[in-house]
Amino acid sequence: MTGEIIVAVFPSRAVLTRALDRITKLDYIDIQRSAIVAKAASGETIVLNDDIGPDQGGIAGGTLGAAMTVLGLAQLGALALPGVGPIIALGAGALVGGLVGRVTGRFAANFIDFGFHAEQIDALSERLQAGRPALILEVKNSYEVLPRLRHDLAGFKAELIEPMRVKA
Repeated sequence: MTGEIIVAVFPSRAVLTRALDRITKLDYIDIQRSAIVAKAASGETIVLNDDIGPDQGGIAGGTLGAAMTVLGLAQLGALALPGVGPIIALGAGALVGGLVGRVTGRFAANFIDFGFHAEQIDALSERLQAGRPALILEVKNSYEVLPRLRHDLAGFKAELIEPMRVKA
């Protein structure tokens, strides 16, 4: 996905929260992705974004795999087995489908890019000061949106608002 990134640094978390409330009500901005980057007093960088980790991918994949396997076995006639056969067949199918789905979900989450690049976050975190979080927005047409966004965020004392290009 190609787009432009707008970065805004705020004086505190409280101000950032109020600014986020304002941004969500704006109708002229089309946000593709977003993240919040903050630097702790210890120098550690904290990122809150929309990136999906391997654990989340595994949970989603396992759940979907188990459900699809159970429904598929039921459709193929597993419920017509005598005695406890349907319970054993559906249980074993859910286990195998869940395991395969979990592996597939973890694999997909590791290799599909959902969030911002680590280089972009690292470059920004070097410029941040502790206690001053940054909001990163990937938007369409940032050069049209930027003047209006600067005006709308002027009351929130955003210290830096600048566009950057996304590396493909």
